Amino acid sequence: MAYCVKCGEKVEDTVVTCPVCGAVIPKAKTADQGGESGRYTYGNMNHTYYHLQMREGFFPESEIRSYKVMAVLCYLGVLVFIPIFAGDRQSEYLKLHKNQGLILFIIDTLVDLIENNWGWSAGFFSQITGGALDIVYDIVKVAVLILWLMGLTYACRGTKNELPGIGKIKIFK
Repeated sequence: MAYCVKCGEKVEDTVVTCPVCGAVIPKAKTADQGGESGRYTYGNMNHTYYHLQMREGFFPESEIRSYKVMAVLCYLGVLVFIPIFAGDRQSEYLKLHKNQGLILFIIDTLVDLIENNWGWSAGFFSQITGGALDIVYDIVKVAVLILWLMGLTYACRGTKNELPGIGKIKIFK
């Protein structure tokens, strides 16, 4: 689908003029003409158009299509190891999500280990702290859940957003 450069109406790719305002619809460049992005002139105004792959803040559409399932697996707990061992090591899209998914998995696992294995000491400390340690565990678990959901959203959309707090940590470079 294309859009009219004058009124913004959605038009078919084969249409030469806009059915609403009558403006001439410029032809997009094909791939053999360098069709990822280009310029056209309408009247005396120059416009730049970009193919969907060239969106700012997004990974290339072909990379998203190829690795979306692997990126989603990164945020499903222990399944993060499937993309780590079987995924493409060159894909920046997948690297971002493998890093973030693995860090979330490590944090979640450590919190579970501390809560379960040190339960006897945590019980002693909860007598002293009045259960504040249990509240901290719950807060961390909810924060990890929220970050996992954010990561899933970013993976599905194909955005280059990093998760707050952990996005700067790079395990896979």
